[in-house]
Amino acid sequence: MRTLILSDIHLGSRHCNAELVNEVLDQERYDRLVLNGDTINSLNFRKLKRRHWELLDRFRAIGKERELILIRGNHDHDWDHRPGAKPPTVLSTAHVLPALLEVPMREDYRLDVGDRPYLILHGDRFDPTLNYPMLTDVAVMCYQFTTKLNKKLAKWLKRKSKRLGGLLELIRAQSVAYARAEKLEGVVTGHTHYAEDLVLDDVHYLNSGSWTESPCSYVTIENSAARLHHVSD
Repeated sequence: MRTLILSDIHLGSRHCNAELVNEVLDQERYDRLVLNGDTINSLNFRKLKRRHWELLDRFRAIGKERELILIRGNHDHDWDHRPGAKPPTVLSTAHVLPALLEVPMREDYRLDVGDRPYLILHGDRFDPTLNYPMLTDVAVMCYQFTTKLNKKLAKWLKRKSKRLGGLLELIRAQSVAYARAEKLEGVVTGHTHYAEDLVLDDVHYLNSGSWTESPCSYVTIENSAARLHHVSD
């Protein structure tokens, strides 16, 4: 079985590269599709363009023909997922995307790569900045403003700020530590929008990147191999 993992598509965002997602879905061979969080950018569906709705329709169709795994991201709903927070109600926004795609939303997903246990999760649970939503909102506003002036500068500043703040290293380290504690040999995350493929403390760490910044990237798993792929627009 061949698994295709996409994260951080952010349908509804002006930076979402839906066309490139479609190209990968056309070109790649896969039996299982994993949407590893932040499939949509927000619950403001008025911002979804026709091509975004068409991609949601395609995901739903894939789920009827093959295996579709939907994993929760921090943009996919508006309830508080932090430890100790109250679970969503029956009418929670956490049920909107699962209803559209007709599959349940999971916190994570385990599978074997060869005989090695791996875990797929979005990775936002390891991001301490989500505890300060006002700070996050200000950062997003600054990024959006800079993007209007210069897209390349905005992307450079975004990556630089994450690196200087140690956020990439923290999420990577916490992901690997969690995998080791769970006796896993590999972990696949998203969230940071920074694609990576490396081994830390004997744990294979993969981050599948995003579809809002070039080069876009994704992960495939087949037999005993888990690989990161880059694709440029």
